[in-house]
Amino acid sequence: MAAGAADEEEDRLSGLPDDVLHSILARLPFKHAVRTSALSRRWPRLWLHALAASPVLDFTDPDFVRGHSRAQFVATVNRCLSARGAAPLRALRVAFSPFGAFERDVVGWISAALGSGATEVDVDLRAQGRRRSGGIEADAEDDGGGTFRRTEVELRGDLFCSPSSLSRLSLSRFSLRHVPPGAAGLAGLTSLSLSHVDVTDDALRDAVSGCPVLEFLSLRSCDLLSNVRIAGGRLRGLEVVRCQVRQLQVAAPALESFAFHGDLMYLREDDSKPLEFIGSKGNNVTPPPSEATPELRDAYLSHVDFSGEDEVFDGFAYTEFLNKVAHAKILTICSVALLHIEEERFFSMPTIDTPNLQELQVLMGSLGDDDDTRFPDFFELAAPPLLERLFIQVNIQLPADCDGDSEEEDTDMVPGHEISLGRLTFIKVANFRGTRRELRLLRFLVGMAPALEQLVLVTPDPEAEQGGTTLRHDDQDKQQLLQIVQEQLSEVRKARRDQAHVVVCRARDDGSRRPAHSKYYHHDRE
Repeated sequence: MAAGAADEEEDRLSGLPDDVLHSILARLPFKHAVRTSALSRRWPRLWLHALAASPVLDFTDPDFVRGHSRAQFVATVNRCLSARGAAPLRALRVAFSPFGAFERDVVGWISAALGSGATEVDVDLRAQGRRRSGGIEADAEDDGGGTFRRTEVELRGDLFCSPSSLSRLSLSRFSLRHVPPGAAGLAGLTSLSLSHVDVTDDALRDAVSGCPVLEFLSLRSCDLLSNVRIAGGRLRGLEVVRCQVRQLQVAAPALESFAFHGDLMYLREDDSKPLEFIGSKGNNVTPPPSEATPELRDAYLSHVDFSGEDEVFDGFAYTEFLNKVAHAKILTICSVALLHIEEERFFSMPTIDTPNLQELQVLMGSLGDDDDTRFPDFFELAAPPLLERLFIQVNIQLPADCDGDSEEEDTDMVPGHEISLGRLTFIKVANFRGTRRELRLLRFLVGMAPALEQLVLVTPDPEAEQGGTTLRHDDQDKQQLLQIVQEQLSEVRKARRDQAHVVVCRARDDGSRRPAHSKYYHHDRE
């Protein structure tokens, strides 16, 4: 009876018209559509044709990638593209690691997408891994020694020669050495993202100049870049992540968003500046700052996982770099930046001009030694008059014993002169544990914010991993932490007549406002 019932259910489902089944499958995530193959022999053909008929081919689901061998994955993509025939395609997205065996297939996918009128092509050939408690665990792409092998797939020189509908292109682990500058197929790009690509300074300059309507450019781990020059009249977003850039010149009067994550830039012997906004006509004539400097909305400068306290500071002018973007309304910096600002004060008295800053986020890659005491240095130099929101992200991986036993951690920080941020109404500290240094930092922050309305302290979620220790927080712990914070801030709040509402909550229960920059590049898998 059970077998007959199963057969009846299969017959009833399979008896639906193909167009109805196609409509159902088209609404399923790709990995679930593939699983319908187990229902009957008819279903593999159905989901394949349903997927092939979709205007978007998306093969980026990690579970699907890991659940199939490379040969199976390639065969699936090839069959879908073949089944489409002449049907128009809007987007092709693939995450796959061919490792030399299927390079022709990968290039063929891009060619087929362009021939089908695709406006978006996103192909990521980075090794796919699966996450476990110890970090990233390599799957079949592991080279056997615990590390990922690196490959680059060479693109044909004629791939982008013909005009196309392409407007968004994202490539990871490709070689562009054969792609000629000014290729007609790239002229309509509004978004270009290159990751682990062998693009050189000159090739990048020529490529960007051949994209007159480009609005967004992302460069990640492009190791051949050094002295980068970018010119784009419509460029609004620029991110440079993990590139070995030593000089960056940008001619982009419409630029709104700038992100830099990587090693620190140093002054060179020829006195060229690490970051420079230049006039769109080149370097022959230096335009007034009002013409060359874009009116940035937001800027992100982070060096977490790169230079630290053991670096040599001679010849480095971090504040000059920072000042190029400090006029933005939204700014994210990191603990390494605070360290370098402190070091520069030993040699000079730098200034940081933040006349428009409304939101500041500080990424604390560490909170040991004197990391917390560097905040007064920054606010003394910057003193942003319009600052309303302050976010601090504490590294959740800090060891539990990083707080130390010194009584100095209980001594309040006293700046060189009074700091008062009269418009600061909101402070939020993420991954707050109530250590001595954190509490001392809170006393300083609350003390300089007479108009503070809300202080939000977000603790790690239960069983969050932190420095090899599993943390567990229950409601009683949360109430005890709130009581400790209230006691620590009582004297400061009385002096300021502070009425700020203090909230202590877990990350999953946090409903307060979030920072504009919620994408942290040091968390990215490379």
